[in-house]
Amino acid sequence: MERSPTPPVIRVPMLLLGIVILSWGFNSLLLANEVLIGGLPGFSILVLKQFGMDPSVTQWALGIPIFFIGWAFLGRREIINSLGGALVLPLVIWLMRDVFPLQVGNQVLAAVFGGLTCGLGLGLIFRANATVGGFSIIARIFSRWLGVPISHCMLAIDGVIVLAAGSFFGAEAAMLALLSVFSLSKAIDIVQTGVGGAKSVTIITENEEAMREMLLQRLDSGATVLKATGAHSGDDRAFIVSVVPRAKVARLRRNIKRVDPAAFTVITDASEVLGYGFQDHG
Repeated sequence: MERSPTPPVIRVPMLLLGIVILSWGFNSLLLANEVLIGGLPGFSILVLKQFGMDPSVTQWALGIPIFFIGWAFLGRREIINSLGGALVLPLVIWLMRDVFPLQVGNQVLAAVFGGLTCGLGLGLIFRANATVGGFSIIARIFSRWLGVPISHCMLAIDGVIVLAAGSFFGAEAAMLALLSVFSLSKAIDIVQTGVGGAKSVTIITENEEAMREMLLQRLDSGATVLKATGAHSGDDRAFIVSVVPRAKVARLRRNIKRVDPAAFTVITDASEVLGYGFQDHG
């Protein structure tokens, strides 16, 4: 679960590897089996099926103007990391268009594994502190204008692509697109946070010292201790917050029960953990 900062000398090879993996998954699994996905790559498949235009040409034709629109509205600092993706990704997709195409004969498998492969590539690109530009830039512009999270804007854009797939090619095409988008997001999460992931734990207990020692010594996990007062009882309690790897959750439950069976405990998914002992801030 612990990760050291990614050295700059690794970022460029990681970015290029991510672009190659993303391009292969797009060409060999999604495009070869006519499965759509979200974002500009998915839109380029939609254009191919409707008008016959090469996906790499569509991505260049839209990606480069979108990049400069983003530069104008968001500024150089926010947009510069998209330059590599906007220029290089369509080129690599074009160069790899005939590299090991896989006609799997099952579009569901193509959607799942195409999404996973593209998500693996995108995750590596994000780990290299870069993006692929495209519709994510549009999402950032709308996010700034509307004051809503970028993820919601991306979801809306992907939703439009899925609806278009359903309108032009039927409900099955839309469902396959949804499946590929879901697989892609899960693969990105795995690359970003690790296979195990992490859990955020909140413990309210009367036995502060023993609980803190258990977290530090038995689970080798850090913790923050705050003072709290019960609203009903008025009694003082320790409010302990910690983040533990998913693999340690069962052991955590056993130890909490041993230390204080009456402890009020809340365990939730931590979608991203940044800082000392986990992933660096990039």
